[in-house]
Amino acid sequence: MKRLIATVGVTAALFATTLSAQSPNAVRLQLAPGSQLSFQGTSTLHGFTCTTKTMQAYVDVDPAYQTANLSTLAHPIVAVQVVIPVKSLSCGGELENNMFKTLNAAQYPYIIFKLSSYEIVSGSASATSFAAATQGRLTIAGKENPIALTVNAARSSDGVVTATGEQSIKMSEFGIKPPTFMLGTLRVGNELKVRFTLKATSAAVATATAELDARLATAAAQH
Repeated sequence: MKRLIATVGVTAALFATTLSAQSPNAVRLQLAPGSQLSFQGTSTLHGFTCTTKTMQAYVDVDPAYQTANLSTLAHPIVAVQVVIPVKSLSCGGELENNMFKTLNAAQYPYIIFKLSSYEIVSGSASATSFAAATQGRLTIAGKENPIALTVNAARSSDGVVTATGEQSIKMSEFGIKPPTFMLGTLRVGNELKVRFTLKATSAAVATATAELDARLATAAAQH
């Protein structure tokens, strides 16, 4: 019971982190269904893909973002933070447990990305989309590194904001030794290609807040 309450507490804290500290003069968007992150890797036997749709994140945008011509906004995105539970990654087979061990999920249960700065790519902005050259901080297995990636953002007619991108990273840059299997005869490559699709809406904020309230109430009742 204590373990269950502790788990709920950690989850609630994660929700609270992503729902708090909204940037001033900004509108907060929350992840909506359709968001997904995956990374592809190689090995001496075959390639593999790990995927998750379980993420918590916020995107703070300029108040005019959802209605204005995006080409007229110098910095339409104000702040971004994404938190990914390591054990939400689905890799299939024995690789999954080995990946959790490789990423030291027991000690460092979350992968975290936080946007530091960005510039709109010249000539990319239109009324409903733009590309951004971003600089951020990525934390994996407890080690934080700077990361640069290009993000393509678009706003659909129903107000859903979509951001997509991909970037290669090396496990060794985060102090991670690529795993081996079958007495070392199968070796996983050092480089991973990360791909993501993030969908966000302001309506999702209310849903996330309601989920947080329900988790807190359940934890209190069980205590």
